[in-house]
Amino acid sequence: MKAHRAGILVLTFALSILVVAGSVSSAHAALSLVWSDEFDGTSLDTSNWNYDIGDGCPGLCGWGNNELQYYRSQNVSVSGGNLIIESREESYGGRSFTSGKIHTRDKHDFLYGRIEMRAKIPGGGGMWPAFWMMPQDAVYGGWAASGEIDIMEAVNDPNWTSGTLHFGGSWPNNTSSGGTYNPGGVNFSDDFHIYAVEWEQDQIRWYVDGVLFSTKYYTQWYSDSDPGNPYAPFDQSFYIILNSAVGGNYPGCTDPGCIDADLPQQFVVDYVRVYQETGNLAPTVEITSPTEADNPPPGDITFEATASDTDGNVVRVEFYHGPTYLGEDATAPYSYVWPSVADGCYAITAKAIDDESAVGEDTVDVTVGSGCGQIPYGGAFVPPGRLQAEDFDIGGEGVSYHDSDLYNEGGVYRGGVGVDIENCSDAGAGYNVGWISPGEWLEYTLDVPVAGEYPVDIRVASLMAGGTCRLEIDGVDATGDISLPPTGGWQVWSTASTTVALDAGSHILRFFTTTDGYNLNWFEFQEPTTAVPPPRRATTSRGSNSRRPRPRCPTSPRRRATGCTPATPTPSIPPRRSPTNCRSRPGSTWPSSTCRARW
Repeated sequence: MKAHRAGILVLTFALSILVVAGSVSSAHAALSLVWSDEFDGTSLDTSNWNYDIGDGCPGLCGWGNNELQYYRSQNVSVSGGNLIIESREESYGGRSFTSGKIHTRDKHDFLYGRIEMRAKIPGGGGMWPAFWMMPQDAVYGGWAASGEIDIMEAVNDPNWTSGTLHFGGSWPNNTSSGGTYNPGGVNFSDDFHIYAVEWEQDQIRWYVDGVLFSTKYYTQWYSDSDPGNPYAPFDQSFYIILNSAVGGNYPGCTDPGCIDADLPQQFVVDYVRVYQETGNLAPTVEITSPTEADNPPPGDITFEATASDTDGNVVRVEFYHGPTYLGEDATAPYSYVWPSVADGCYAITAKAIDDESAVGEDTVDVTVGSGCGQIPYGGAFVPPGRLQAEDFDIGGEGVSYHDSDLYNEGGVYRGGVGVDIENCSDAGAGYNVGWISPGEWLEYTLDVPVAGEYPVDIRVASLMAGGTCRLEIDGVDATGDISLPPTGGWQVWSTASTTVALDAGSHILRFFTTTDGYNLNWFEFQEPTTAVPPPRRATTSRGSNSRRPRPRCPTSPRRRATGCTPATPTPSIPPRRSPTNCRSRPGSTWPSSTCRARW
């Protein structure tokens, strides 16, 4: 898409590399592994962890959230390289369920860095697994004046996860701010995923499988106990907590009769790792074969990479398909043979690890054989909910998108595509599509559960004139031209609204730009207002709406830089919220009756 403004240089944070004009940069200061538990033994390492026992009584029955479980050490085990926290339906201590909770307080606490877990979480009605942090010394007072960092929480059947900060005053004068990640078509209890925060003095970022989904800046938090300190309460050491609750306010089930999860359920943790800055430089790595322009046939495929480390040694290079580990090589030239690869499109990542556990990585999108056609990016979107503009379908130029130039002008998030994606400073941060030109389009696969007329908000930013667009369903104009407002800046955001009639089932949504002059962040689908769709217009932007006979993954000399951080905006401090008589989530997407606290 055509540039509206001069390009910017983005410095990556930790665990990533800098990419400028498609070339791999020189090494930069990185995070190194400073503590971990890989759970390789046969029992919990009590030099790292403590058990929490009981139900919180008498001082905090139900752990402040009306939870239904009794925590026991017998529900925590280590086996097969994993920590296992098992939730069971059994009577103990006056409770109908038992589960496990462990923490590192007084043994390991941390100030800043990347805190990461790879885990397969439990699911089912009433389940509530969490990976979170509390202050070691609570220097600013009781909860939540001294803060709380929720790295990962999920409830019930987890097709989304969340990350949240708690801060402000001591209860009930506390408040919170968080974000959710819903990639569509994913149940996080089906497989292992990597959950992480990157915590700096002036901002905290949340990731799932390397995808940044929320950023909170120091201007968005505070502590009543030290109003002159802009970084309080998140400028003190915190310890790590893992637990799996059964029921409670957050899952919306506070009576044993409404728990319908198929118990026992297991919270399976592969590892917990903490990375911090040590002055070590990250290694660099580049996948040299195959490239994004290659089209290897199905069968065994050899991946090759080069790697170097300016202030140490490369210990190994690991190869991944998406988040899935394939194999590794400890000797240069680094390679891995992936056997029996079928036709399709594959995102392959090489990670170079040095002798201080710092990581550099490179990713290429490889088309094998006949490719993959058009498929959803991370699963079909299920309305209602928020559809991120940058999560358009996989398929490439002329299949899942059309862009007027070959390269991703913003250089972040999705390497090898021509759509221009940049870091975004709207609430929740993440990314937006920019450099938009008339005639360009993006397509998204929808899986509509209920037919009806769906109100849709479109999040845009425009320096001066605004612009126009339309939405199409299955190649048919569904809205006519939609006027998009001028907002006064490329990162000053506002919404335009329309309505789209959808039948139940699978559909292709196309966002079509009729004029330029704006950036695009997301589409918010509301609950449908009626089940009677109006007639649709007969205009299309593609004509025959045909697909290429053998579509391929997008090709581009630009490689993906993962972990890039957005430039810090300067939002104003949010107004302090009125005291509440329950521990609620102000500003969240959950019902206002949902109350919760963490202790």
